[in-house]
Amino acid sequence: MKKLTLSISTIVAMSSFAIAGGDIEPVVEAVTEVVTPDTSAGFYIGGAYTYAMEADRAVNFMPSTALAADDATWEIAGMVMAGYQINKYFAVEARFTASLDDVKYNNQNIADYNLINAAIYAKVMYPVAEIVTVYGLVGYGQTTIEDNGIVNNKYETDGLQWGVGASYNVNENLSVFVDYTKLAMVDKYDVDGVTATFTENLDVGSVNVGISYKF
Repeated sequence: MKKLTLSISTIVAMSSFAIAGGDIEPVVEAVTEVVTPDTSAGFYIGGAYTYAMEADRAVNFMPSTALAADDATWEIAGMVMAGYQINKYFAVEARFTASLDDVKYNNQNIADYNLINAAIYAKVMYPVAEIVTVYGLVGYGQTTIEDNGIVNNKYETDGLQWGVGASYNVNENLSVFVDYTKLAMVDKYDVDGVTATFTENLDVGSVNVGISYKF
């Protein structure tokens, strides 16, 4: 009887093994690929103190009381910007710059000329260290120098603008930067809406020192 019971148990066990396919499959763990999100992307805003200069100004908008050797400067100006960083190497950025004081010749406030610039740039960046990034700007903008005095002339030009700079990351959101932008370098520009060509260039550049915050 015991032999019969053992035989029946053996048959049942073998039948179960046969139904299962006869093979014992090893347990395989699912492999999950971890994708690291790009934390560098996002919107940002910023502002800066700006020192602007007109290094090769046309005589046409130079006050008669200024010496021909003097360069026009705006020692107090401001710049605000907004942009979107696509990745750690590329961003698109818009800037608006305006003078906050009178133009100076030979360090004297002798003319009420306002400087205004609006531009949009492609921004190419390269991290040279974990917290330091160098960058270049290239884009399109419009520069306006407006006389708010008696003559009330307006000098305008638009076209290619560029810049170079560097930024220091205080933390993942806040950074400080310094850059130089060339706002205009042309010998043909509009005077009160009429295009004219002059022997001296309208050559405007600016140095910006500011902060930016990325959301």
